[in-house]
Amino acid sequence: MKTTLKHILLFTFFLLFFLLSRNLFSNYLLNIDINSYNYHLVLKIFLNIILASVSFVVAKKLNLINLGGLSNVKPQKLTLLIFPIIFLTLLNGIFLDNIPNFSLTNLLLLIIYCISIGFSEELSLRSVLLPLLSRFFNNSRKAKIKAILISSLIFGLLHLIKFDKGIYGEVSQLFFATFIGVMFGALLVVTKRVYPLIIIHAIVDFVAKLDSIGLPIKSTIYNPMDLESAIISSLLTLPCLIYGLFLIKKHIPKLN
Repeated sequence: MKTTLKHILLFTFFLLFFLLSRNLFSNYLLNIDINSYNYHLVLKIFLNIILASVSFVVAKKLNLINLGGLSNVKPQKLTLLIFPIIFLTLLNGIFLDNIPNFSLTNLLLLIIYCISIGFSEELSLRSVLLPLLSRFFNNSRKAKIKAILISSLIFGLLHLIKFDKGIYGEVSQLFFATFIGVMFGALLVVTKRVYPLIIIHAIVDFVAKLDSIGLPIKSTIYNPMDLESAIISSLLTLPCLIYGLFLIKKHIPKLN
């Protein structure tokens, strides 16, 4: 099936609409004093399942299963996954504040929530949008590189929707997500499977969110970042971009 610009734009606008609606609904709940950590996580899990399911259906409908890393082919070069899981886990661990008291229910919900984030974000960005872009550019080596870079930038821009970290924090978040997007996109193309990326994504998010486990949502949604912290955060994630570019240069040319 030939991919048209219409497919790419429709799915991108769907993502934008979905994420905006999710954010607006979450804010509405806070405005009517529904502030429970568990309640909000259950809602987000449900919405992430919807996004992951829609993304999988779109990937199947548009014949993106192979390009999107959803086929049963044997994963390639899994040792290349060692750097991202160790580096990102340690990086997020560095920025952890004190971990508050939490219940077993809080912990289980957080684990499920992070797994749902991994599925929803990786399926939508890496298993649908990236292969759509690659096929649009005719699946050549240059096409794969363009697809990785463009989908990564979209991934970064979508992180601006919540706008809860102040202007410096949002710019830092843009760089953070884009750099990781380049690395994850390259890893998808090289390893040919999305599921390892889903696992890494879930683990990294779990570590990053441990310091807010069990806390009322209102106490965690707005966390502005100063300029110095934003610059440091961006520089610390720069190795993700460098590693992604290394993968593109050294491994993608060798693929069929």
